[in-house]
Amino acid sequence: MGSPFNTKFFDKGASPITGDITQGDVYYVKPTTGSNSNDGTTPDKAFKTLTYAHSKMTANQNDICYFLAEAASDVQSVQLVWSKDHCHLIGVCAPAVVSPRCRITQLSTATGISPLLLISADGCCFSDLQIFQGVDDATSLIAVGITGNRNVFENVHFAGIGNATQSASGCASLKLENNPCENYFYNCVIGLDTVVHDGDGVNLLLDTGATRAKFENCLFQMYVSAAGACHVKVADTTGFDRWMWFKDCIFLSESTNKTVDMTEVFNIPAGISQGKIILQNCAAYNDGGAPVWTAGTEGIIWSNMGDVTASAAGGLATNL
Repeated sequence: MGSPFNTKFFDKGASPITGDITQGDVYYVKPTTGSNSNDGTTPDKAFKTLTYAHSKMTANQNDICYFLAEAASDVQSVQLVWSKDHCHLIGVCAPAVVSPRCRITQLSTATGISPLLLISADGCCFSDLQIFQGVDDATSLIAVGITGNRNVFENVHFAGIGNATQSASGCASLKLENNPCENYFYNCVIGLDTVVHDGDGVNLLLDTGATRAKFENCLFQMYVSAAGACHVKVADTTGFDRWMWFKDCIFLSESTNKTVDMTEVFNIPAGISQGKIILQNCAAYNDGGAPVWTAGTEGIIWSNMGDVTASAAGGLATNL
């Protein structure tokens, strides 16, 4: 499958449907050489910060912000809120899967920013970005929070829990909460393997009715020191609804000297009665023993991968 983005859509002035001149405005950001005194409309007159660029965008006309990679990151001292519907953020850098250089980071001395990036808007596209949160602060726990609907993410690295102090109760690299629905993640990375996570570590947290999200060709990664860490956690019995679809995804956990066996990939609360987690052609890799999708018997996970043995593999969808 190719990119989910229609490249014509990001040409200024072109409608993705008709080619008519119906698109909105285009802005540029350069975190090192830009200035918020510029008008932001050309690369040589780029803004300095994403916050300022977002303030200039107009909702519902498909404005685009091109984030041009430079030596510095776009550093946040307060939460960055992306709140305008149908406004898009595109990184311009080498499209690395892990850690692309168009980076949004948290100021090292800032505390209590959770999430670092809050996406409350609907219908936005995000591409070739990294959101890295790595500070010595147990109150900055979520790198990216999504409450909006029908947003699309391609080649985005959600890099939370970048300091061991942040591996605390309620942490996550990515959190879907407050009824977000129909968000799509393609070729994304969720989590870091450069910092050791204890039993509180979570890559993706589903809370308060997250609904119909699809993760395709994504990598979930973590370096763990305790078996209780997990890649995906459902916060409570109403954490998600309808379905979560994981297609062609890899769930990878590693540990020092391959000694820690993550207990389960998905942490699902007992008593949950709604929703399905669909695993299509996914694989889990774990140190210390065979990976287990879930340690419980909630009947929530459906998989089309049979138990892999020396003699056979494959099979129809299985209710785990």
